[in-house]
Amino acid sequence: MKMSLARIWSMYEEETKQNLRQNVLNVEENLKIMEERKKLEKELSNFKLDFANMVAEKEQAISQLGSTQIAMADLMEELEKRKMNDKTVTSIHQVFRAKAEKERDQVMQERDQVIGERDKLKQEKRKLEYMIGDLFKHKEDTKEKIRKLKGMLDDFD
Repeated sequence: MKMSLARIWSMYEEETKQNLRQNVLNVEENLKIMEERKKLEKELSNFKLDFANMVAEKEQAISQLGSTQIAMADLMEELEKRKMNDKTVTSIHQVFRAKAEKERDQVMQERDQVIGERDKLKQEKRKLEYMIGDLFKHKEDTKEKIRKLKGMLDDFD
């Protein structure tokens, strides 16, 4: 009888130890997942800051481009006035005008490039927003797994 009780007791202790080992493994795995999530959230936060800075720089470049275009328009207007005042300098004005038009065309091309980059950045922003949504979903899934594990642990107790 004592042998049977001792055997049953040792089986019970072995089962308890095995459950505890499994619980420790589950907790360690959950800890790793939570650390990875925190790391990803930190990286995402840093990326958002970098992205916001880059967008601000691009917007500043666009505003500078706009002021450059205004200055170019003023220069063109002044050039036209000089052309009317002095017909002897017509050829020089034509050179300046051609140069200004060429510079204007370059500015327009640069503006188009900046606008294209801005559109790409907007697309990247949308992608990041989707990634954030996926991370939050993953977070909720992980929380649900933890709740299930906790429920299972509570059932064992």
